[in-house]
Amino acid sequence: MKAIQKTIMLVAFMLMGIATNSWAWGTPRVQETQQSGKTVTVTGNSVRLRVGPGLNYDFLKWSNGTARCPKKGEKLTYLGESGDWYKVSYAGQQLYIFKQYAKLNGAAASTTTYKVQITGTGVRLRFGPGLDYGYLVWENGATRSPKKGEKLTYLGEYGDWYKVVYAGSEFYVFKSYAKLVR
Repeated sequence: MKAIQKTIMLVAFMLMGIATNSWAWGTPRVQETQQSGKTVTVTGNSVRLRVGPGLNYDFLKWSNGTARCPKKGEKLTYLGESGDWYKVSYAGQQLYIFKQYAKLNGAAASTTTYKVQITGTGVRLRFGPGLDYGYLVWENGATRSPKKGEKLTYLGEYGDWYKVVYAGSEFYVFKSYAKLVR
């Protein structure tokens, strides 16, 4: 009986981690710097604020489950950056807004931005940091790959993998086929 209870608790813990994106394959190295006096102006309508810097993270919701979005033109307190995302303060929480839907007000946010440059051809972008994860393909099933020399936004490192942004989504690329550049 105790073994079953332990198994159930372990599965519940794992599911909780998946639902909240609180577990990872390693610690990402991201550029996040606390700044003061800067704001971010929302430039889009119905822009979702996420709990982490990526589309795979949940977004801020009202109690009925609908998205809780700031209004277009609203100014949010700037806290830093992580890849293509601004870290902001909104509704008493630290959240992320995609840079495409926001404008930074004030001096430049960060001085160091990393990119991942693809060094191989036909490089597969995986959905997770490992060969057992699926990879990006076209509708006809052919591998969809960035071009050799293309620079992707760097989000972190997980063992032998770089976490990157490609076509507006997050993927992983094996370090043997890419290099970190400034």
